[in-house]
Amino acid sequence: MTQPPPFDPPVGTTCWFELSSPAPDAAREFYSALLGWEFSGSGPLGLGSAAHADGHRVAGVSEQPPGQQGPAFWSVYFRVEDLSAHLAAVDDAGGQALMAIPEFDGTAGVALVADPAGTAFGVLEYDDDRALQAHGTPGAVAWAELFAGSPDVRDFYTAVFDWEVPALSTQAEQGYWAIDRAGRRVGGIFDATGVSVPPHWEAHILVDDVDALVERVQELGGDVLAPPHDSHHGRVGRFIDAQNAAFTLVTPARD
Repeated sequence: MTQPPPFDPPVGTTCWFELSSPAPDAAREFYSALLGWEFSGSGPLGLGSAAHADGHRVAGVSEQPPGQQGPAFWSVYFRVEDLSAHLAAVDDAGGQALMAIPEFDGTAGVALVADPAGTAFGVLEYDDDRALQAHGTPGAVAWAELFAGSPDVRDFYTAVFDWEVPALSTQAEQGYWAIDRAGRRVGGIFDATGVSVPPHWEAHILVDDVDALVERVQELGGDVLAPPHDSHHGRVGRFIDAQNAAFTLVTPARD
């Protein structure tokens, strides 16, 4: 049976998902046991190791830089067509570049950016097959979600990524907007001003049955942050791994 061609993330959508961990070997063991990931090669910038699901690259695990102290954490990256133009748009829209390497290896550029509320995310510019090779399949990212420090940051993201953000919830105390890019629904924005969770970006990894994995997470040394519950795009559970990095699993809603 012929394998389908690898997924190529469109501009303005999630293109990479990276774990920075003080114990990368233990992290690889955890996610291999939980999600069946296999590790080979490196991430899009030649760092860390790349996780594969069904033979396709879906995420990365890297060691925290020397001198960096703190818990493990996952980062979300979005693809941009022109890094310099994107950073100019970020500045015009009230955000800021925290770090930028426009010519990382001659063919790619990378930057760490913060929106006007201070929420960080990564952006990558590249023209080859170096990032995610699958989306919305088991073991791969299926949804990107922003816990927004202010609902007004929607204007920032529509300006810098050309997103459309139609409302999915009319409840003033729990606003939720979809993220649509070029006719594809790729994520959502949650108004987190009324909750105790700090603003952040997270990527949801697709699994066949999130409820069935709760006990397995705990057996592997992780824990539950939020038990599986129904959401706008499926059944979602939030967890921490054995190094206290938060991650999210989703089983898509079935008609």
